[in-house]
Amino acid sequence: MTPAYPLSRPFFDGHEVDAVRRILESGWLVQGPEVLAFEKQIAVLQGARHCIAVSSGTAALHIAYLSLGIGPGDLVFIPSFAWPSAANMARLVGATPMFVDVVPGTYNMDPAHLERAIDHSLSEGLGRPRVVVPVHEFGLPAEMDAILRIAGRNHLLVVEDAACALGASTLGKPVGTHGEMGIFSFHPRKSITTGEGGAIVTQDDALAERCREWRNHGQRPVGGSREFVVPGPNYRLTEIQAALGRVQLAKLDMILERRRQGARTYAEELAGTSLLTPPECHDEHTWQTYMVVLPPEIERQRVIQRLKSEGIEVGPGSVAGHLGKTFHPQPGLPVSELLHRQGLALPLHAGMDSAAIRHCAQRLIAALEIQG
Repeated sequence: MTPAYPLSRPFFDGHEVDAVRRILESGWLVQGPEVLAFEKQIAVLQGARHCIAVSSGTAALHIAYLSLGIGPGDLVFIPSFAWPSAANMARLVGATPMFVDVVPGTYNMDPAHLERAIDHSLSEGLGRPRVVVPVHEFGLPAEMDAILRIAGRNHLLVVEDAACALGASTLGKPVGTHGEMGIFSFHPRKSITTGEGGAIVTQDDALAERCREWRNHGQRPVGGSREFVVPGPNYRLTEIQAALGRVQLAKLDMILERRRQGARTYAEELAGTSLLTPPECHDEHTWQTYMVVLPPEIERQRVIQRLKSEGIEVGPGSVAGHLGKTFHPQPGLPVSELLHRQGLALPLHAGMDSAAIRHCAQRLIAALEIQG
């Protein structure tokens, strides 16, 4: 049964239906003028010279690594508390993911631990440190000033995983434009959606050309013909998805403001309880997820089940990648491990009003008081 208060829901109106109908009637369904227009809009929004639309945020990460020449023997530094796409794609190209702990409250990469992880990898001869992937977790920009300084000192490339952070800025620049490349996702849980979909942004002309080759079977246009220069996958975006994305982009400011207002309401309602730790609030946060942290004595699954019985969908916020069976366990990342076990994502989307947010917050407090 559909919950009365779902964890997330895309914000659609009749304009999306009209956009899809227009594309179907045109007969041009894959990577045409609609995709090009969508790319231009994303590039302008994020202050990037180039945008390459692709089939998912994970595809964007894969292409980013391929375009940068990342492969066997290379080390990729990734925050543990994040969806494992960046780590999975590093492994897929033959590189080794090196997990870094995160900061309590922001859930973003801890620069101090990043520096220690780099030093440890060099002293132990674990491989060539090549890339750092700061994830702007749940839409909050990471500490890019410190991360960029560390990357510069160690000659590391920077790929921003801004999957959740479309529309955010930090250090006076939009996210995605601080390093060599940035990636975005348009999954239904993100602020705007194309169903599935993603994008890469970069200021580098040569990198953009390589990304476009990798996206489309390794093709490079040569004169009036085409040449296959790399063994590339098919990661193209459809015209239908791009049309959806363009309609969604027109509503981005409104969607972000509603999410930010929802987060402010949660913060107000939860301020009086000591039974959880709320996330830090920052003006640039885009709030893909509002996640609180339960104390160790609270059994998270019992809270999830109780709220589910009341029509409120909550769940784990994300995962600690270093605990996954795919990777060799890397102990000693205590913050990521706590968030993995005790993080609880609450319903938040542009369709929720303040009354709904207050109701969910109050029922959460009641559920915690029963256990506490």
